[in-house]
Amino acid sequence: MKNQLLSIIVLALLTFTACKNAESSDATANEETTEVEKTENADNSALFKTRMEVLRSYVKAHSAEDLETLSSYVSDTLKWSPPSYSENSWLGKEEYMAALKGYHDNYDNISYAEGIILPNATGPGYFSGNAYSADGTVNTGAAAIRCYGTWHATHVESGKKVGVKWFGVASFNDDNQIAMMTEYWDVNGLAAQIAAD
Repeated sequence: MKNQLLSIIVLALLTFTACKNAESSDATANEETTEVEKTENADNSALFKTRMEVLRSYVKAHSAEDLETLSSYVSDTLKWSPPSYSENSWLGKEEYMAALKGYHDNYDNISYAEGIILPNATGPGYFSGNAYSADGTVNTGAAAIRCYGTWHATHVESGKKVGVKWFGVASFNDDNQIAMMTEYWDVNGLAAQIAAD
């Protein structure tokens, strides 16, 4: 009986010690994971800020109608999905730059107001990553940046001032050039504003 009691006590001590070691290992693993996540988020934050500044510089060049500078922000292998429906076909840099030139030829005083229009304020205009998605994935990366804002301009021929809310998604290459751009805005809304009396 004494041997059984001694065996139970030894087994209990071993179990208690093993559980403490496992808790300590779990805590260490959690601390390491948290440090990795902090590092990844810090790296992603810096990358996000770099790419957001590329987009802001891009907007300034577009407003200044500076095609040469605009071209430097865009990869030669750009994949572009225009705002008008095109059966979801992807176009290249040549078509994209031609579209930008068309805007410059037809509009003056191009300006951009960054941000999401909210009832009592304007929210931020650039986002990346997500906490929630339809498929349940979480992404803290800065590979693609969602852009929100409002473009304004004066139509050259009619002299009418126009505006359009804009949403774009931009992805970047390793040189922080725009490698993919998909845009959503009301193309026909511009025509309606120009045609209105």
